[in-house]
Formats: sequence, C-alpha cells, structure tokens
Amino acid sequence: MKFTHFALAAVSCAAVIACGGNKNAVPETEPTPAPAPAAAPVTEKPISLDSAVDRYSYALGMDLGKAIANISVPLKLDVIIEAIKDEVDSSRKVLLADSAAEAALQDLLLKMQQKKEADEKAAAKKALDEQAAFLAKNIVDSTVKVTTKGVQYKVIKDGAGITPKASDKVQVHYVGALLDGTEFDNSVKRGEPLEFPVSAVIEGWQDLLQVMKEGMKVKAWIPSALAYGEAGVPPMIPANALLVFEVELLKVFTETPAVDTTAAAPAEGAADAAKPEAAAVEEAKPAPEAAKPATKPTKKAEKKAKK
Repeated sequence: MKFTHFALAAVSCAAVIACGGNKNAVPETEPTPAPAPAAAPVTEKPISLDSAVDRYSYALGMDLGKAIANISVPLKLDVIIEAIKDEVDSSRKVLLADSAAEAALQDLLLKMQQKKEADEKAAAKKALDEQAAFLAKNIVDSTVKVTTKGVQYKVIKDGAGITPKASDKVQVHYVGALLDGTEFDNSVKRGEPLEFPVSAVIEGWQDLLQVMKEGMKVKAWIPSALAYGEAGVPPMIPANALLVFEVELLKVFTETPAVDTTAAAPAEGAADAAKPEAAAVEEAKPAPEAAKPATKPTKKAEKKAKK
C-alpha cells in the first residue's frame, strides 16, 4: 500500500473527527453557511517500475509486506508507515529509543506466541470433535468393521494368505491422507512397497495388520489416539488428526524360531557326564580279588601251605 494512500487516509480521519462535533451542542443562532463544492477526487499516480531503483524499492516493500502479513496480532499500518518515514528521513524525529523499541518488539513476539498457542489449541479441539463425529457416523455403515482397539476398516479386496503376528515383518503398499483428503504419503506413486516389522509402526497400523490376510486390501480410518495424538507430525499431520489409509498387504515374512542345537544333540563328552549315578558308584567299588594283581608268596606262607 502506498505512502500517499495512508497519508490521505490519516488526513481524512482527522477531518472527520474534527467535524463530528457534539450531538447535544446548542445550535448556532446564525445560519450555517452553505458547504463548499466537493473537491475533485485525487487520483494517485501509478507507480513506475521502469528503473532498477523502482523495482528493488518495490521488491523491498513486498518483502516487508509479506513479513507483516504473517503477524497474527493487530497492527496499525499507518503507524508502521510513519515509523519507516522517521527512520529513513533524517529531518524527522524517531519517537522511540532503541531500548524501548526492543521492549516493544519482545511484547509483540510474546503476543504472537500466545495467539499461536491459542489457535493451535482451538484447532486441535476442533479436529478431535470432527473425528469423533465422523467415526460415529462411519461405523453405521454395515460394510465397516472395527478392530479391538478401535480402527475402522472396510475390505476392498479379500486375501487368502496368512495373518501377520506382532513379531513378523510385512511388505505393503499404502496411501495415507487426512480426513479432508489431503494426501501426505503414497508408496504406490513412489512405485516401491515398504517393508517393516509389524511392531515398528504406529499402534493403529499394528492393530490393523493383525486382522488382515496376505493379499488383502482395505481402507482404514485410524483415530488420532492410535496414531500421532495431539503432537501430530508438523507440518504434514496436524494435532488430533484422524488418518485415512488404503493398505494392501502384499507379503508376510513370518519369524523363524532359532533352533537350539544344544538341546537336539549332546555336545562331545556330554555322554560320559550323563552316566547314571549307579554306574558311577559301580566304578567306585574296590576291584574283586581275581582282578587284583598277583604277588609272590612269602616263605612262611609256603611252609604253612605244605602242612
């Protein structure tokens, strides 16, 4: 907006205030003179962008305008224009000291943050109300099923394969969108399915996958409580967003339990260690007489034997 426009607007406002008067004032005794003829409307001179100075001056104004447009708290453009004039024109007096200006800008930032938080809180509550209303209406459809945790889904194509467990890995194609249809992810467009462990995804996906069969395709509505909750995933997924997915379960990779080789066959030397206790006792018995090594008899023993 041009400086001249704001200057004229300020002058016009001042004139209106000055001429407004008091409604209860006593009328003058002398007749009021006839109003002067209305002045011809002032036409603003169009801005020329022929020179480089014109263009970068206008571009600078555009940049400033974009910054101002993003400020969500009330501003007075005429005051902004006057402040710019005060700064660029050395013959004019700046009305705020630097320290006072800094304090004013800190106050502006605080108000912007408070407004942002209030807006986000209102948007989150609205999203929660909208998803509750949608899910209550959607479940009335007889073709819509619901998982134990509350994911609503409709079968688009049935499957005949196995159903994955939490410990399995799956391969899927999917399209993810918000309730208003805004798409935030699409493996089909990328032309590459995704593989991941069932336990590695959001709770709503885990719940959904474990009621599907290999080859099945569904459309599912995952409540925010089973997805990203009030935090969301800015900027793609806002707070309390109900997520709408089309999911096709292409493949289930079942977990193969590890084989305990130590239980299947005893290790070398284990057989001896596993001998029954009776055998061990038997080995501990003294050797029988016959097994004792032979010893040469003494002479006394020989005489006794002859008698």
